[in-house]
Amino acid sequence: MKKGLLTIVLFLCSVSAYAKAPLGKDIDDSLARCKNAASATQAISSCYQTAMKAWDAELNNQYKLLLKDQSVAAQEKLKIAQREWVKYKDDYFLAINAFYQQEQGTVWGLVAAETKLNVIKEKAIDLERLRRSTNLSGE
Repeated sequence: MKKGLLTIVLFLCSVSAYAKAPLGKDIDDSLARCKNAASATQAISSCYQTAMKAWDAELNNQYKLLLKDQSVAAQEKLKIAQREWVKYKDDYFLAINAFYQQEQGTVWGLVAAETKLNVIKEKAIDLERLRRSTNLSGE
């Protein structure tokens, strides 16, 4: 009986976790609306810049939430890892720029912008996933 009840509780918690909107859905929806309304490459580029800033803010928020309830030792390791990731991201963005600048046409700047946006977005999602990985309540 207890095992069955536990199974039901875990199921309900997992369902409620999936019922929530994915992290950053509002950012992605706003980006899609902005791109649909844009009539020129420069306007679309501006949409990506706005979305990148929003995802960066979300990344910083997830990082702070992750650090909040950790031990000092865990906080230090997470801080070191995040500093190294920022260095990696900066170097990777330079590489992305160099890679796409080899191509002809303005569309490649947009491809580079989307590639960079996805790097930030995936890191924010990764930090949220790590933070929630030990939360068995499903909240």
